[in-house]
Amino acid sequence: MSKKIYDSMLELIGNTPMVRLNKICKGLDSEILCKLEYMNPSGSLKDRIAYEMIRKAEESGELKPGATIVESSTGNTGFALSSVGRAMGYNVRIYETMPGKAGSEKKKMMENVGAEVCLMEPEDIEEMKERSIAGSEVELPGRQRCFDVEQESDGKIWWARQFANPQNCESHYITAQEILEQTDGKLDVFVQSIGTGGSVYGIAKVLKEACPNVKVIGIQPASSKEPWTAGMDFPKTDIKGGIVSDMLANPDLVDELVMITDEQARAMTHRIWEEEGLYCGVSSGANVHFAMEEIKKSSGKLRVVTLMCDHMNRYLSDERYVT
Repeated sequence: MSKKIYDSMLELIGNTPMVRLNKICKGLDSEILCKLEYMNPSGSLKDRIAYEMIRKAEESGELKPGATIVESSTGNTGFALSSVGRAMGYNVRIYETMPGKAGSEKKKMMENVGAEVCLMEPEDIEEMKERSIAGSEVELPGRQRCFDVEQESDGKIWWARQFANPQNCESHYITAQEILEQTDGKLDVFVQSIGTGGSVYGIAKVLKEACPNVKVIGIQPASSKEPWTAGMDFPKTDIKGGIVSDMLANPDLVDELVMITDEQARAMTHRIWEEEGLYCGVSSGANVHFAMEEIKKSSGKLRVVTLMCDHMNRYLSDERYVT
């Protein structure tokens, strides 16, 4: 039985519901089950990693009272760290790399909860014909700033390093356990946008151990300048690689890597809003698009599980597929 009264917003992180898509899958023998991660307190799955990264850093002594948490983000991790970090008593500074009005909206959201935000808008983003955004690439200047200020801080700055922090993956071991409980361990395919790789890596690791035959599909934006393939060498640096490097080095973890256009992701997102009444963000549309593609390829009955990663309120002024 769930608690009637919770002691803080931190207790509301995780244990998100799972919903079957009915109208989108009408007439199909297969089904798509969506875990509603946008029902986490700050509106995205990133609350899970924010809490675990901070908690573990406190335990290890890396994060000390009075320190400032810094991170480079296209928005969701930035807002999650702002919300969770402020609730846990820390100052937070985010280098926000989402372009245009959307970046300004997210800046306002983070400032509303007490974070300091530095906008770092990519210079060439408006010239891109493909409007999807690869966060692992546009976040690089912000990561460099995080690295620099941490090196100069004498312990007063702690960089969360979501792209390389093991807690990004390990927090999603719990997400995977929730999926297994909600499906009674019966699923055929798991689909998820890659981003920094934490959710794909963490969930796939646990699912593969429990259900060795489950197929894992990872999605990348079509705008990416660095298409990924399983088994490829993707070197690690102080600001690049990290979890994605580990994921690509393990060809047994992700069975298929695919790319999606902004147009495809947005089209399915609108269908989800209008037909299912689920108010998710555009990465959720990307996930459901490829869940449906997998069903179309199969001659059998499939149960496909995916995540609805964030809320539609992230996309009021500019709808883009952002990982």
